[in-house]
Amino acid sequence: MATLQKIRNRGPVIAIVIGIALLAFLLGDVSKLFSGKEQSLAEINGTAVSIQEYQTRYKNYEEGMKLLTGDQTINQENQKFIKSQVWDKIVKNYTLSGTYDDLGIDVSNQELAKIISGENIQTGIDPLTRQVFSDPNTGQFSPQRAVNFFSNANQTPEGAQIALFLEQELKDNRKFTKYLSLISKGINITNFEAKMLYKERVEMVDFDYSVKRYASVSDSTVAVTDDELENYYDSHKDEYDQEDSRDIAYIVYNVIPSEADKLVTLQDLEYYKVDFAQISIDSTQDEIIDWVNANSQTPFNFIHLSLEELGDTSLFYANPDSLIGPVYENGSYVMRRVFDRVIIPDTVEARHILIRPDGQVIANMDRAKEIADSLHTLIKNGEDFAELAKNNSVDGSAQKGGDLGKFTEGQMPREISDACFYGKVGDILIVEGQFGISLIEITDQSKDKKEKVRLAIVSNQVRPGNNTISEYFAKARDIAVTSDNSIEKFDELVEKEGLTKRIATDITPETEVIAGIENPAPIINWIYKDVDEGSVSSPFQDGDFFYVVVITEIREEGIAPFEQVKEKITAEVIKDKKGEMFANEMKSINTFEKNAKNISFSSSRLNDDGIEYAVISTASLYEKDKISEPIIGENGVYVIKVTSKTGVDNIEDIDVSNDKNNALRRLLFRVNREAFEALKEASDVVDNRHMFF
Repeated sequence: MATLQKIRNRGPVIAIVIGIALLAFLLGDVSKLFSGKEQSLAEINGTAVSIQEYQTRYKNYEEGMKLLTGDQTINQENQKFIKSQVWDKIVKNYTLSGTYDDLGIDVSNQELAKIISGENIQTGIDPLTRQVFSDPNTGQFSPQRAVNFFSNANQTPEGAQIALFLEQELKDNRKFTKYLSLISKGINITNFEAKMLYKERVEMVDFDYSVKRYASVSDSTVAVTDDELENYYDSHKDEYDQEDSRDIAYIVYNVIPSEADKLVTLQDLEYYKVDFAQISIDSTQDEIIDWVNANSQTPFNFIHLSLEELGDTSLFYANPDSLIGPVYENGSYVMRRVFDRVIIPDTVEARHILIRPDGQVIANMDRAKEIADSLHTLIKNGEDFAELAKNNSVDGSAQKGGDLGKFTEGQMPREISDACFYGKVGDILIVEGQFGISLIEITDQSKDKKEKVRLAIVSNQVRPGNNTISEYFAKARDIAVTSDNSIEKFDELVEKEGLTKRIATDITPETEVIAGIENPAPIINWIYKDVDEGSVSSPFQDGDFFYVVVITEIREEGIAPFEQVKEKITAEVIKDKKGEMFANEMKSINTFEKNAKNISFSSSRLNDDGIEYAVISTASLYEKDKISEPIIGENGVYVIKVTSKTGVDNIEDIDVSNDKNNALRRLLFRVNREAFEALKEASDVVDNRHMFF
């Protein structure tokens, strides 16, 4: 972090470097940083991937995301996203580097410059470039921000290093795009295929049918022998190829704060209450805001609320010197003060010119303020605001004359929002904010203004104390120990204690979500260590939860053993025997209870009888007015009689270009979506991530 501070001290341009580069550091090619004998997180096409490489990539990606989002912590959803991105990046780099060389795929410096500036019209703006160089106010890609960054990055060794990492990531992204393009160029839909697709879509049949559904006869009435089951298994083994996976049962103890824990939190807030009440309402708003942010677990919310939005008359009209609370609400103790009572509109329209220090031409905020003052004078003297915005603003709205559109409170930074909502239409204001100096003109406000207030809210959640946590741990430990690595004993204890047993099936080392478990990684790590079916875990703790887990089934990679899939095989054999039995019974059918209309070969569903490809394909090709032999389908056995057929007389005269284009578009979409997954499957990837986290 000392390096980050040094970069910040170099000026705002290098601060931009920080915001985008730590993201890129991870994504760049850092594999050369690691050497020597290391513990392997994975092996990809014979090359070991160290845990140190993964951790370095993850840490820098995490730091980059923090700076890009402005958040100090990464929530669970983003942690999962980072893990996925880091892993995919490693697999992609190790899998494709040799392929790029063999195919001659590369990115020149000239091409890279076009990617950075957004000039590469054929390929569009690179997604990463769009993300890191978008204007924070508008979300629009800013070529000026991208070019300025790379133009100034070499001023410091840190900046140059960061730019190098980002350039490498942009090149990698472009190489993969070219690789996909090569694959796509080899894909086509022939005219013959397009004509067949057209026929399958427009040729329709109507038919009458009778059906005897498998569900109409109980499975228990159909006898199957072990020989029949084993014969079916032997002839269908390929259908039972499986991944390495586990099934578990588990219980969850939610640690609920006790009354003693509530009292501790209440006493803490009562202590804060004295200081909170002593802040004068006549002091600056920043003093109240800073105090709230320092002492409340919920950040200050600067949005004003009307009486209707607040829904509490006594609070809305409370004296600013009075402090309401603490009161217990939704697991927290909360106290509130009303301040900053104003009459403001609901929405505002404005335009602005953003002057941001770049460390060079605009050395600092003082210089930015001077430029804003000069522009303010020009506007007062009749210069066109929109033209000045186009020529001077570094914001993404510059090309729209600085127009910010219509917005409500909360959609803009607080300094800009306050200026626009406190001012009046026609005001031209100079505001200093986190992104620089803004010259703002208020162009419109909603007509009906309302009295609104800001609330200073201090909220502290009641947390379980050590004694409470120990009590819940003891309960979980007792279940784990008494179960004695037995599924039956585990189930007995769960029922005896009145607990809810939860089930999770088909857990693989790559599984990221188990219902009811916030962080399943330690559990997945445990079930893939040297443990057996029936093993019961010691309690896992994750925040306010304890989990006890029992392994109910272990499936090894490869063809599933007969006993493991016997239940599935039994269901299939019973279904086949019903099909043969029903087919014999229905051979003489010549009356029909149901009918289907406008069915094409490309259809899949047969009315309320479900998906029936065999029935539909047979009907599409069957002779009119002829009764079919029994058709063994997915959900039952059918006999059909085609009553009407609508065909195409001469398909050679039909324009099938739309069918061809649509089919090609669908095929290319699948290629772009699934190419990387196919690459991973085709590569020799040994994934040991579950052994580490």
